[in-house]
Amino acid sequence: MTTNDFNLNRPIHLARRDVHFERAVELLYMPIHELDTNARIRHVEKVLSLLKTSQHHAFLATKSAGTTQAEQDFLRFLNLISHNVQSAHAMMQHQTHLEGEEGFLCQFLSASQEECALPALHYRRRADDILQGVWHLLRLAHRPYRELQHGNSSQLSPQELARYRRAYDSFHTEVNERFAAEPLPQPAETTT
Repeated sequence: MTTNDFNLNRPIHLARRDVHFERAVELLYMPIHELDTNARIRHVEKVLSLLKTSQHHAFLATKSAGTTQAEQDFLRFLNLISHNVQSAHAMMQHQTHLEGEEGFLCQFLSASQEECALPALHYRRRADDILQGVWHLLRLAHRPYRELQHGNSSQLSPQELARYRRAYDSFHTEVNERFAAEPLPQPAETTT
């Protein structure tokens, strides 16, 4: 592919980058501490899928002419966030290996569920700590990300900007439907 091919598709790549990143951020901000471990894993897997797609389109957008240093830095930021979320995902998976009757590690270690509870809790805390760090980075990234979006928009021609907006709206609807949040557990009703 030539630079001209990347230039032609730049508005679409930017729209996909933005929509997938923004949905990943929305999911990361959702309170998942009340979900069971498997639901937390599914939730984080959705985030990883969104970040991977955002990274892919951010990379393709950087192949066009006129790419700024901020775009390159944002791509590096996406990689960093993705690696952190992957680490949290690994901690959650390790937690499942120690929990319940399905947890193979407890069986392999010939340990009781009570003995495995503490290491499982440590893995959960590590995952929570990693996600807390990601949330702090995302809060710091809000302004630079919006500046990047504005800078990208100002570089597009009116026709390209119209393509970006149409693509953004279309992808936004699709992504929100496809990557719905895990349902939070409902509190038990009390009768008096």
